[in-house]
Formats: sequence, C-alpha cells, structure tokens
Amino acid sequence: MREDDPMRGGAVWCEHHGRWECSKRTKVAPVCHGIAIAGVDRCRMHAGEPLDVAKAKGEAVTAWSALTGRPVISHNEAVMGMLQVSWLRAHLYAGLLRQQFTAAQEQADAGPGGPGGEDPALGPGRGLVGHTRSAAKDIGIYVTGESVRALTALEGQERDRVVRYAKAAHDMGIAEQQVRLAEQQGVMLADVIRGSLDEYRARVLAVLDGSVHADAIRRAWPEWMEQIVPAQIAAVAGVDHG
Repeated sequence: MREDDPMRGGAVWCEHHGRWECSKRTKVAPVCHGIAIAGVDRCRMHAGEPLDVAKAKGEAVTAWSALTGRPVISHNEAVMGMLQVSWLRAHLYAGLLRQQFTAAQEQADAGPGGPGGEDPALGPGRGLVGHTRSAAKDIGIYVTGESVRALTALEGQERDRVVRYAKAAHDMGIAEQQVRLAEQQGVMLADVIRGSLDEYRARVLAVLDGSVHADAIRRAWPEWMEQIVPAQIAAVAGVDHG
C-alpha cells in the first residue's frame, strides 16, 4: 500500500489504477475512482465548486507546501500565501523587464540593419522580443523570425497566476471570512479594553472613595470610554481615527 502524500491534499492512492483518486464516497460504491485534482481530495465531479477554483486551490497547496516545507495546510492559507508570493514575483519581473527594455532602447544599433548590418532591426520591440535563429552548412547562422524574450514570458505567466489566485480567493469567500474574523477580533479587543478600563476605574475610585474627585471621575467616565476605546482599536489596526 502506498503511503499518503501530504501534498496530494488528502486524495487516495488506488493500487488497482496506479493513481491518486477522489476520496468521496458515492451512493453505489464505497469509493469514487475519479482522478483527483492535484492538491485536492476530490475529482472534478465531486469538487463542489468551479473546476478552475479547485485547480487553483490544489496548485496553491502543492506550491506552498513545496515552498515552505509544511505538508499540512489549509487551502485558504495556501491560496492567500501563493497570491502574495505571485504578486511579489510579478512585481519583481515587471521591474526587471522595465530595466531590460530601457537598456535595450538605449543601446544603439551598429548599422541600419541591426548589429553587424546583417540582422533585421527589432524596432521599438527591442528588449521585449528577440530573434530566433537557425543554421545551414552553406550560409551559416541566420535569423528565422522573432519570439518574446524569456523574461517577458515569465512576467506574463506570473501576472496570469496572480489573477487566477485572486479569482480563487474571491470565489472561496476568503475576503468575506477575513472581514468576519476582523470584526470578531475587533469586538474581542474592545471588550478587553473596556474590561481593563473598568477595573482601573474601580481601583482608582476605591483609593479616592469619598472625595470630590471620585464623583467627577464617575461622571466623566462614560465619555472617556467612548473616546479611548475607539482610538485604541484604531491604533492597533494602524488606521487614522480622525
């Protein structure tokens, strides 16, 4: 029996078919023998979501596990992690591509036909595309056409990957989950601040018991709370409370 591969997202290895298969049980069979989507424990029929979203989730789990060395991870964390990584890569490639394009534009041709006067000029596409070449025994190496440079292709592929992960995150409702979590954390933080201030007030009033200052603190306390608690939450969140 083959051991489970944590990067397969819970898919089941089928000895009979020699492949990773869907872990979903069916009404007529104890095991579904559909081919599992890479990184997910379901096949396309049991994915329960659009196929492109399921594939993006599986790709994210596989890539993030390989990148971090963490074999067990949630799809949400994997998609968000790879979205950030892909965005950084796309930003890096775009910067390098801009430098490559600028340097190519500043490089003067040796002749009207390109370097050495033999190659056709690339024109304004210099830096983004390059020549493809072939060779013949009687004429040597010659230009056969043009193709995008490797960095141009890398930048385009990474940009497409960012869009795919972003769409998967949207379709998975990750943004809504993060908003709900932030709201819950905000309520908890407000409760902690209010509880701490109430305890602080009780101890201060115990010290000032019977003095005129104690009555002044009791009257002003509700207004202070309305000012202090939102300001502290805004400070923790890193936003301007105004």
